[in-house]
Amino acid sequence: MDMQRFFRSIAAVVLTIVFATAAGCPSSAEKQPTIDEQSAAPELPVAEFQQPPALPAGDPLPKLTDEPVAPLKPVATPKQRPDENGDVPFDPIKENGPIFVDWPKPKLAIVITGMEDGYLEPCGCAGLNRMRGGMSRRHTFIEGLRKDGWPVVVLDVGGMARGFGRQAEMKFQTTVEGKRKMGYDVIAFGTGDLRLPAGELVSVAAGVGDRPSPFVSANVGLFGFDAGITPSSRVVEAGGMKIGVTAVLGLKYQMEINNDEIELSDPAEALKAIVPELKQKADYLVLLAHATKEESIALARAFPEFNVVVTSDGPPTPPKTSEIIEGSKTLLITVGHKGMEAIVLGLYDGRPPRYQRVPLDSRFPASEDMKMLMAAYQDQLKVIGFAGLGLRPAPHPLAETNGRFVGSKKCQSCHEKSYDVWIRSGHGRAYKTLAELDPPRNFDPECISCHVIGWHPTKYFPYQSGYESLGKTPHLIDTGCEACHGPGEKHVAAEDGTDEKLQEKYRKAVVITKEESRKRQCISCHDLDNSPDFDFDTCWPLVEHYEDEEEDEEE
Repeated sequence: MDMQRFFRSIAAVVLTIVFATAAGCPSSAEKQPTIDEQSAAPELPVAEFQQPPALPAGDPLPKLTDEPVAPLKPVATPKQRPDENGDVPFDPIKENGPIFVDWPKPKLAIVITGMEDGYLEPCGCAGLNRMRGGMSRRHTFIEGLRKDGWPVVVLDVGGMARGFGRQAEMKFQTTVEGKRKMGYDVIAFGTGDLRLPAGELVSVAAGVGDRPSPFVSANVGLFGFDAGITPSSRVVEAGGMKIGVTAVLGLKYQMEINNDEIELSDPAEALKAIVPELKQKADYLVLLAHATKEESIALARAFPEFNVVVTSDGPPTPPKTSEIIEGSKTLLITVGHKGMEAIVLGLYDGRPPRYQRVPLDSRFPASEDMKMLMAAYQDQLKVIGFAGLGLRPAPHPLAETNGRFVGSKKCQSCHEKSYDVWIRSGHGRAYKTLAELDPPRNFDPECISCHVIGWHPTKYFPYQSGYESLGKTPHLIDTGCEACHGPGEKHVAAEDGTDEKLQEKYRKAVVITKEESRKRQCISCHDLDNSPDFDFDTCWPLVEHYEDEEEDEEE
């Protein structure tokens, strides 16, 4: 326990040094929204993260006036490169469409996000220009609206955390700090967030100094409702309007929370106590419902005072057009999955609101502020190390039949042609790819697992005798032979001996057919999140290798 406190103290120092240059939320030409809270939260002794320097001047979004404007111009992402298939550079606007076509400048723009599910930034090791999402692009997009004079209110329906353990806690901390810097006005709690230890939630969610807590909930109380750590609702003033916002956790999702330090209540009962007063204070009401779509719609019908209900439940990609709940005037907003899009509602005097789904793609250049935050997070991982994250090597399922990992170099003398194919492929420089990212990610278990030998590719833990570090196990870097074929110790030992039966046995133990690779092997790393352009039939020739021409089905 003392060692864990030591590591956490180092991590806090790293982040504090990085962000010790300024404080507060992003500025804008518009007066920043003021906040009127119910059940104002007390200040707690939590370490403050300072605001980094303002974004350097870049290419702003086109100046928006009261007249219709042309579609936004594409902006190239720095260090853009051809995708895995060698295609020409990607055009995000041609692929994903223009945004804000024919929009007059709104009186107020409400930006709505949620359901990041632990995704801070796109993978970046393959096809980055085609990937969507990430805090960096989101920050650039929101700042672009502010720089063009749009009054902005930013809301999030929750769902930031995924999984358990120290890395999940660190990612949650990083995500919340990123949202503070982007100027989020209200954030709801999601089920993944509330599975984290209550103490960790309080350390991140509580107000600090003159910055109130960004979290709001009508029916979630950290350490009980009487503690008053987060407010039950908030009124945000911007663009001459007062936006009343509250949030709830749905009954079905409450069943997934098992934490005695978190008090929950029925969302409908909680709203009965809040909505009448919120209606008196605000011009426009928004409910952030981290709930099933059915429950969100039911709450909207029970409380028609809400102009907008945002639900965390919905398809992976939000619809292109807005949806009005049948039998009401309430807009229903879904946010998609993994933070790949943002939704913008434009409010006008005497006109219906406008709706825009914004793909957070490579038209938006990287934010230096978010890059600094990501670098601090990666530095934390480096300082803490795999052991500090609670990762413990597990036995490999093929260890009994195949033995230990030995490294790709052991394969070269007998499999020269195959080794030559591998070393020239992207697999042969996989570790270097991580180490040369900006910031580097070669200490991140969620990245390293597909770039070294001896890790589970989707559960992010090491196997016994697998990669430990560049210093201890340099022979296990890169996506080497054993990353696909399994441990090779017994195969190598048999080939060094004279027992032909053993040789045949262990040769068969490391064989993978092309169809096995197609069905399960390749997609364990080359999934939609990490390799959006991956096509097996196109990429297979780049790594295809056979030892005998007769074995035309073996890799």
